Amino acid sequence: MTKEEIRRLYREKRTQLSNEELQKHQNDLEYQYTLFDLSPYQTVHVFLSIQKHNEPNTQPLIDLLFSQKKTVVVSKTDFATKHMTHWVITPKTPREVTSFGISEPMGGTQLSPEKLDLVFVPLLSYDKNGQRVGYGQGFYDRFLAACRSKTKFVGLSLFPVGPSIEDSEPTDIRLHACIGPNHIEQF
Repeated sequence: MTKEEIRRLYREKRTQLSNEELQKHQNDLEYQYTLFDLSPYQTVHVFLSIQKHNEPNTQPLIDLLFSQKKTVVVSKTDFATKHMTHWVITPKTPREVTSFGISEPMGGTQLSPEKLDLVFVPLLSYDKNGQRVGYGQGFYDRFLAACRSKTKFVGLSLFPVGPSIEDSEPTDIRLHACIGPNHIEQF
C-alpha cells in the first residue's frame, strides 16, 4: 500500500477505537515499556501525545524515564519552517497546548539532536522493514536525519505491524524497533 492509503486506513482505525479499547491498548503498551531495556540510553527524546488524534499517551513513559534518572527531551514544532527544536525537561517543566493540539514545554534547556541516545517516534503504522508512516509532513524524518548514527529510533504503535509501504523514499528514516501493545519488534 502507499503511505497515503496507509495513513487514511490507520487514522480511521484510531478514530474507531472505543475509549475502552484505547485504554486497553494504552495499558498494554505501558507494560511493554517496562520490558524494553532502557539501560544503554541516558538522553531520551519522547514525543508529547496529541490526545485528539488518539496517539499513545507518552506521559507514563516519561514518568518511567524520570524514575530511572534519564534526561528527558521533548520538542517544540515550528510549522512555518517545518522543523522542531528539542528541550530538556524536568517533572516540573510546565507545558502548554498549541493551537494544533500539541503539548509543548514552556521553558527548559535547548538540546541538539546529536546529543540524543534514543528517540521514541510517533507513527500511524509501520511495516516489517521498520519503515513508518507518520502524518506526512516530514518533521520526524528531518529531525532523525540530524541525529548521530548511533542514536536508536523506536516507534510507539497502538497496532501490530501494518502492510508493506510501497512508496518509501531515500529520505525516510527507518526505525530500529517498535513497541506495540503486545510486542516489541526489532529491525
